[in-house]
Amino acid sequence: MQEKLKRSAALLTACLPAIIYIIWLNAYYWLLENGHYQAFIQPKLWPLLILALVLLLAFAAASISRLSSKPRAPLQLDAWVNAAVLVVPAVFLWTIYGQSLGADAFAKRLVETDQSVSRAAAGLTPKPSEGFAGRPATLLDLILYAEKFNGKRVAVEGMIYRGAAVEDDSFKLFRFAVACCAADALPFSIRVKTPAAGHFPNDTWVRVEGRFSLATTHDKQVASILADAILPIPTPPPEQRYLFF
Repeated sequence: MQEKLKRSAALLTACLPAIIYIIWLNAYYWLLENGHYQAFIQPKLWPLLILALVLLLAFAAASISRLSSKPRAPLQLDAWVNAAVLVVPAVFLWTIYGQSLGADAFAKRLVETDQSVSRAAAGLTPKPSEGFAGRPATLLDLILYAEKFNGKRVAVEGMIYRGAAVEDDSFKLFRFAVACCAADALPFSIRVKTPAAGHFPNDTWVRVEGRFSLATTHDKQVASILADAILPIPTPPPEQRYLFF
């Protein structure tokens, strides 16, 4: 009986590399499925996924070439430790999916967007006004191209933040924007003025409709929306929660 257990343990140890690569391939497929990778990185960086697959196949080929005909020790400790380390990234990936940044992160990473953001600093070129026709504005549009929306009706979606520094008749509508990956995400916000500000808790996803205005106060451009409709909306899937430069 003991000998049988040893043989089974040795076989399982020998199969560890194959098990790890199967887990990795499943994680890779999951990232591609329905664009899940956009919950972690900028969509423009999709070529990195191809590079990741090439590296995975290279490691698999290297492991196969190192296979020895000599029997392995039944419970070779280093093999199990290596396997545990290699599984951690895949487990971490599935664990953090859906845990996107919210009001707490907004308060800590707050970028004061009452002052307009430089398009040059963001690496963007001016868009013609007709570039916005036929599609809804995003918070990033309103901030980067504020002058094009000044005095116009807008409809924009985002999350609600109401802190101690926010007036009773307003809240900040915010979203996070990503240049590279979620780790470098920065929050951008616009003040929304409405008598119903206190009706919505932090992190509520809403669609705000109203008139956008841009004023200059003390050499700062202050953007705000005078809302006439605020509609709660379902929380978007994680891969659609970020805005991208």
